[in-house]
Amino acid sequence: MVSSLITKKRIAKAFKKLFVIQPFDKISVSVIMEEAGIRRQTFYSHFVDKYELMEWIFQTELREQVTDNLDYISGMQLLTELLDFCHRNREFYGKLFEIADQNDFSSYFEGYCRQLIDKLVEDYQFRDFDSQAERELFLIYHSLALANVIKRFLTSRLSLGRLESQAIVQLITASLKNY
Repeated sequence: MVSSLITKKRIAKAFKKLFVIQPFDKISVSVIMEEAGIRRQTFYSHFVDKYELMEWIFQTELREQVTDNLDYISGMQLLTELLDFCHRNREFYGKLFEIADQNDFSSYFEGYCRQLIDKLVEDYQFRDFDSQAERELFLIYHSLALANVIKRFLTSRLSLGRLESQAIVQLITASLKNY
């Protein structure tokens, strides 16, 4: 199991390195495995194709960033760490958002943002919602807003530096207090 995870991460690292310098459609399994220094056939022991590899990368990294930490750190700390993670991995995730193909990263990312906003609502219960429908609307609105703001920063020349991250945190906090 451990060696399987190590191999998957090695393949993922090679793919990420290639993906930031080459178009997705120009990256073949052979090239990925050559970069990883592993036999081509090993790829198929772990992934069906490069789409599944790409999906595994963002699901694994976002699970490590958000889902695995839901019970251990505050929503604000999760948000700050997610924004820092996105900033550090800007090239890869910016390109990933641009792919509108077999596997849509945007919808997965929105799901992770929803978990994060839900955690914030639970952590900072500034006010009770009048109904479950009102709470649901709040979660949908803010998770889509957060996902799209991050996506905009990652796919444009705008910076997602410390100041922008702080502004996002302040906007969400103010929204929670004033909703």
